[in-house]
Amino acid sequence: MMNKKIGLLYREKMVEEIKDQYLRSQACVFIGFSKLKALAFNNLRIELRKLDTPVFVSKNSLFKKALVALDRKDFDNFFVESTGLVFIPDEDITIVCKTLVNFAKENEGCLILKGGYLKEKKLEGTDIAKIADLPSRNILLGMIVSGFASPLTGFLSSLNQIILKFLWVIEEIRKKKG
Repeated sequence: MMNKKIGLLYREKMVEEIKDQYLRSQACVFIGFSKLKALAFNNLRIELRKLDTPVFVSKNSLFKKALVALDRKDFDNFFVESTGLVFIPDEDITIVCKTLVNFAKENEGCLILKGGYLKEKKLEGTDIAKIADLPSRNILLGMIVSGFASPLTGFLSSLNQIILKFLWVIEEIRKKKG
């Protein structure tokens, strides 16, 4: 058996790690950061780490190799200049997208949202901004519960009014007789 060079082993391990993270994630976003200062990039990593969202920085060729192995196509426009890959493991991707969009606005021209994948669907940079505009998963669930509860609340209120009217009539009759 031939001994592999350490660099080759490292690249193979990196490709496997990228594939593994991709398969465990709900979505991934490609970011461009070539003009971003190291301190600002570290701040972004810290913010994303709070959301349990890993950021990978590697050679574009390794990203391409992993995506080809995952049978992803039409990704070449993501790999212009320096590229980072943000894996979003949580079901609520809106929070991560909001963090990325806000950071891109704060560091205008330094962080570029190139696009990504949401499960099987390819996303462009504008799609990520649209996802960031959506309410979070918890707010949407609250809106659904409110939508279901609203007719029930109205029905119970109507029943309560009928009972109250009946009691008012009995009270008026009691006052006239009493």
